[in-house]
Amino acid sequence: MTIAYSAECKAAQKASRPAAMLPILVVLFVISYGLLTLLVFEQGQTIESQRTLIRAMLQDSNQLAALKMQIAESQRQHNQAAPTEKQNGAPAAAAPQGSDKGSKTPRRPSTTLKRAPGKPQSDLEDVRRATHTI
Repeated sequence: MTIAYSAECKAAQKASRPAAMLPILVVLFVISYGLLTLLVFEQGQTIESQRTLIRAMLQDSNQLAALKMQIAESQRQHNQAAPTEKQNGAPAAAAPQGSDKGSKTPRRPSTTLKRAPGKPQSDLEDVRRATHTI
């Protein structure tokens, strides 16, 4: 009978060991969810600050575009006024240089297409290897 009692005692000790780990697991669980909550909160703040910066950049971009359009409009009015001064006898030096109609819109340099590099000669000679491209 004592053997049965000691076996029950050992079984009870093994069962109590996982129960002793429960508070540690609960503490780790609470800490991990706290860190996860902090991460989500910080991520939300980062996204909101990026949204604010993007809106500010869009506003600046719109102001810059409006300023460029205003400058282009004033240059066009100036260029239209210059030929009438020439007809009225005003000196030609009053007109800005390069104000002819051909130079009114600047040309963009032509872009060259970049070619993909070819296969090295060593790859072409190696027939043991099957190269497949998608």
